[in-house]
Amino acid sequence: MICKHLPLHDKAILGLVKSLLLPYARITQPDVKLDLKALRKRLRGCATYVYIRGARKVCGFIAIRQDKNVMYVDMLAVDRTIQGLGIGSALLQHAERYGQQKGQQEIYLWVDDTNTQAQRFYTAKGYESIHYDASIRCYMLRKWLHAPQAQGRQGSMGY
Repeated sequence: MICKHLPLHDKAILGLVKSLLLPYARITQPDVKLDLKALRKRLRGCATYVYIRGARKVCGFIAIRQDKNVMYVDMLAVDRTIQGLGIGSALLQHAERYGQQKGQQEIYLWVDDTNTQAQRFYTAKGYESIHYDASIRCYMLRKWLHAPQAQGRQGSMGY
């Protein structure tokens, strides 16, 4: 079940970030640290949703950030022991619907160049690489939430 993030979820989210996301961040920023206070500050600017399974156990989350007219997936993580069950897909679909409801045409995210599992996941969901930043060793990916208007197109068949 996906529900809006509450402060009581913060410790579980912190655990997911520390075990699943920080190891990649530390490749380019070895001294990066994250505690509960810093996590709460980062989440403050996000719409954050958690995936609850069983007895109210947070097993995944997604944080979405809107910056002016641009929507970003800031963080997405699912407990390793239950990856492959569709939880990440459900969270990502939730974020995409959220973006559409906000009138966004596209959604962006960054993924570490060494995180090939995440790259395959996002590519399978329709995201395409549009930029590589060598200084942070990350790819920027984009997905159109609404198909861009093609010039001269008529009808749904394009003729």
